[in-house]
Amino acid sequence: MLVFVHHFSSFGVGTAAVLVFFILSGFWLQRMWTNKYTRTRNAYFTYLVSRLWRLAPVMVLCSLAMLAVDFAFGINLDKLAGQDPWLVALTSVLLLGYSWLDYMPLGPAWSLDIEMRFYVLAPLLSVVIARNKRWALFALCAAASLASFWLTERSLLANYIVFFLIGINASITNWQPSKRLASISAALVVVSLAAVLVSPWRSLLIGGANPGPLFIYNPIFCAWLAVLAAPLAIYTVHRPSEPTDRMMADLSFIIYLLHWLGVEWFQRVKGPFLERLEVAAICFAVIPVVSWLVWRYFDRPINRARDRWVKTRIVG
Repeated sequence: MLVFVHHFSSFGVGTAAVLVFFILSGFWLQRMWTNKYTRTRNAYFTYLVSRLWRLAPVMVLCSLAMLAVDFAFGINLDKLAGQDPWLVALTSVLLLGYSWLDYMPLGPAWSLDIEMRFYVLAPLLSVVIARNKRWALFALCAAASLASFWLTERSLLANYIVFFLIGINASITNWQPSKRLASISAALVVVSLAAVLVSPWRSLLIGGANPGPLFIYNPIFCAWLAVLAAPLAIYTVHRPSEPTDRMMADLSFIIYLLHWLGVEWFQRVKGPFLERLEVAAICFAVIPVVSWLVWRYFDRPINRARDRWVKTRIVG
């Protein structure tokens, strides 16, 4: 929902939310690889198929919905015409390379490309870190992230690898932040946001159609927020989870992709502020409901089938 707000306002905090997700992804991928996938036949193959099976169906469904909107309303057709349709289709299914397309029908899906590249390397990283090389690897990946961020404009795994590594390391060391540390973590995020918003450097956060000169440093500030939020994020993974909580986790992925349809509509409204506010309100009301329907009747049955398939491959 923070990414949702980011795309419907000038409040540039969406990148921080994605980076926190990368931290959580590192934690859970290491935990799942160690506790589940290593016990299956052809473990690496099972793992990759399972991960692709988890992401690709919703990605394909949302991509088709976006393409249908493009053709129905005649938008982005010039951008689509410049793309190889087979390349768009292949990257939409396999995810790898999607962020390198000249035009991505689903803008937020760039992070799924990064996520899939991490999936390919995660077992190897897990093994290396588990052999007590974690601090050397962490330093190396932190340096690689900084260098890659400054030297390239493309979305590379190297740009974000240090955040995945925070999660992997937290899983391997079984780091369990205290409630006090989690509260401090949350407070520091809020204070950092408030301090910037009331300061002369507020354009670090406020972007929109006419961003200020400091907005180019927004990714760095969002990285800082993600690091501050890391203890809170890791604290949550050790809390008991209810079915509703797990449903919300599944919904977050669908909303993350599906809200882009609303963004395309919102960005084309050139009327007064109240008209744009009305469009935003409709999107915030409708998209979560549609996302729930997708989860209930499409994503959940497919995910259950994936889970059953993985269980059939467990040895012993």
